[in-house]
Amino acid sequence: MKNKSGMAKLGLKVVIWFCVITLVNGIIDSVMDSIGNVMSVMLENEGERMIPLVLGFLFLRFAVFILSAFIFYLLIKKEIRKVSENQIRENNLLYASVAHDLKTPITSISGFAKALEDGKISEEEKSEIYGIISNKSDSMNGLVDELFEYSQMGTEEYRLKLEKLDACSLLREIVADSYGSLEEHGIEADIEIPESAIYVNADRRDLRRALTNLVVNTYKHNPDDIKMLVKAALEGDRCVITIADTGNEIPGGEDIFEPFVTENRSRTPGRGTGLGLAITKRVIDKHKGKITLDKDIEGYTKGFVVKLKAVEG
Repeated sequence: MKNKSGMAKLGLKVVIWFCVITLVNGIIDSVMDSIGNVMSVMLENEGERMIPLVLGFLFLRFAVFILSAFIFYLLIKKEIRKVSENQIRENNLLYASVAHDLKTPITSISGFAKALEDGKISEEEKSEIYGIISNKSDSMNGLVDELFEYSQMGTEEYRLKLEKLDACSLLREIVADSYGSLEEHGIEADIEIPESAIYVNADRRDLRRALTNLVVNTYKHNPDDIKMLVKAALEGDRCVITIADTGNEIPGGEDIFEPFVTENRSRTPGRGTGLGLAITKRVIDKHKGKITLDKDIEGYTKGFVVKLKAVEG
């Protein structure tokens, strides 16, 4: 998302610089026109003696135009280089994070496979080792799938399959699907979803994925036995969905909606890849909605607030 932000800033700077240079050129042209008028009178009075001076004046006007264009070119070139370097840096960080998250399970699988090959694993332990290898493989597949989905959503070709759906009904389905996991982690859920429908134009699959990520994060990135709030409300022409909890605080200083940003800095296996919130934000952005982190929800440590355009039922 930073790439799009960088390009937007570049576009704004181009417009500003163009306006400034055009304004300066306009002022210079105005002065030049005044001088030109004077020289025209002098040319009529002085005749051929003024021709070299007139030619020099015309050359000066042309030189000013070329200089302005060259300065504009240098400014744009410098800014494009800066944006390109930032994009390369962000991509390198993304690749490094992927490599980091894949290296741990690959190392484990390689080590267990070598131990099995060398006959160092007893028959009693083999079943457990096979299970570990299977879990590590699933973890890698999950990371690759999430990375593919995140990358795909960032392209212009990605299209939503919009339909009018009841956001309240969808949210209830998501909570019901997560009920077993919430109960397993001792999470007390406060559900504030109205019985009346709140309709939005959305891609059911993508919006479900985005909201599910927020619910899953509640038990994946917090201790057990906390409270969770799942709320939907119609505020003006907006459907506002809030998913809050009393779990861990999120430190400031980082954009948690960027890929591979997670409170689990050691990347403990099974504690998330840091792609969930990035995917969620891209989904909400594609729906022309907004997602924010709110640390001022009364009774809760933090909450994610999603706002979508509501439509008539």
